Amino acid sequence: MERITRAEDRVHRPAGPWTPTVHRLLAHLHERGFVEAPEPIALGAALETVSFIPGLAGEYPWTDDVASEAALVTAARLLRNYHDAAATYAVAADDVWSQADRAPVETICHGDFAPYNCVFDGRAAVGIIDFDTAHPGPRVWDVASAVYRFAPLTTGDTPVTRLDDQLARAAEFCRAYDLDASSRAGLVEAVVAGLVALVTTIESEAAAGDPKFARDLAAGHAELYRADVAYIEHHADAIRHAVA
Repeated sequence: MERITRAEDRVHRPAGPWTPTVHRLLAHLHERGFVEAPEPIALGAALETVSFIPGLAGEYPWTDDVASEAALVTAARLLRNYHDAAATYAVAADDVWSQADRAPVETICHGDFAPYNCVFDGRAAVGIIDFDTAHPGPRVWDVASAVYRFAPLTTGDTPVTRLDDQLARAAEFCRAYDLDASSRAGLVEAVVAGLVALVTTIESEAAAGDPKFARDLAAGHAELYRADVAYIEHHADAIRHAVA
């Protein structure tokens, strides 16, 4: 696979069967005034070119800025603004997405909204990148993934290890996003379903010979996600109470 490279204000990324659809989505976002996503520039047989969003992605290990409450709140508001703009995208019969549609379709989900796919200017989230996993679905599908990653609701090594702190951050994300009561009630189930789907993808794609997923499997990602499912299910009532 080609590597992701940057040349001044442009980023060159590997293209897939879904990339033409993603470019239509990105163009629609810019038409709607949502300029916090990359702008599509060119599309070739193997590579796409999009605009570069200045700032730093929230890669692991987190900086103090990325771990801050301000980063969490601005990321939640950014996701809400993205969903509002993407909700007006007219899905076409010939659209190709890398992920299956998920009912009820309310918007175009990003599919992997996490600190590492957000661009930060200090403590402010100012952009979203990597739309390869975008697909039609409900807002809560993205919010659940984001809460899992930003709270974070994990047993892994993060700066936020106390359950009370994780619950407070999960609640703050939902408040900043202004998530509706019905979606809050189903948030735990959506988080678990997303992790189960992720484990299935890692194991099936690794078995099919995909080198990226084989590396993820060897690194213990599937085991971590299974442990996190158990952790979330064990504390499900506390999470529901916190985000209600």
